[in-house]
Amino acid sequence: MSRTRLAALSLALLLPLAVGCVKYPNHWDRETQGNDPFENQNRAVFEFNEDLDTYVLDPVASGWEFITFEGLRESVQKFFINLAFPRRFFANLGQAEGRAAMDELGRFLLNTTVGIGGLFDPATHVGIPLHNEDFGQMFGAWGIGTGPFWVLPFFGPSNPRDAVGLVFDLAFDLRTIASATPIGTLAWTGAIQNVNRRALVDEDIDLARDAALDLYVFSRDAYGQRRDAAIANRDFGADLPEEDGDSLYDFPDE
Repeated sequence: MSRTRLAALSLALLLPLAVGCVKYPNHWDRETQGNDPFENQNRAVFEFNEDLDTYVLDPVASGWEFITFEGLRESVQKFFINLAFPRRFFANLGQAEGRAAMDELGRFLLNTTVGIGGLFDPATHVGIPLHNEDFGQMFGAWGIGTGPFWVLPFFGPSNPRDAVGLVFDLAFDLRTIASATPIGTLAWTGAIQNVNRRALVDEDIDLARDAALDLYVFSRDAYGQRRDAAIANRDFGADLPEEDGDSLYDFPDE
């Protein structure tokens, strides 16, 4: 697959940031009529998110990238992944994935202690895999439909099911659980998290903007197919056509 298509797909999944209505499909099908009934409004929010990234997030991330090194940025990413342990633990339990939940508990204990608060990931080195489940995936596994496609300010592509799931995701985060002021804590730590993550994918995002014919459509389709694959515990690449004989990119876990 070409690097430009890889970059566009990365952006579709990394830009920030009435469940279960039966009239909507339980899976994403770009041929299904009505999966994007709010396209005009969605495009407006998408442009807002794009402008926010161009004029705020990108410059700040470039400065962060200049004063840090890649190993530090990766450790910061691992730290935030560790903080999301409760979300992964309970989302796995909610899908009757007891072994995966125990893996997550073991990862958290090892990475928090030996890994110095999650800055390092010894759990992966000893063979304990990450099971990156969230509440939107859990609801999907229960058979709850997606609802129409939405673009959320700051958070990007979503739908009613995943938006409700996001509320639970944020509630089951150590920053929320351990803080006396969870909203404020989530706001400033989330800003740091997004700046750091933006710096990690800076080159791919810039390439995507240059390459995509319609970045909104690409983002919408990629998001829906990625969520379908995540709910079914399939490799994302199996749901998309290959290009030039190459397999698709495996995305970061967070």
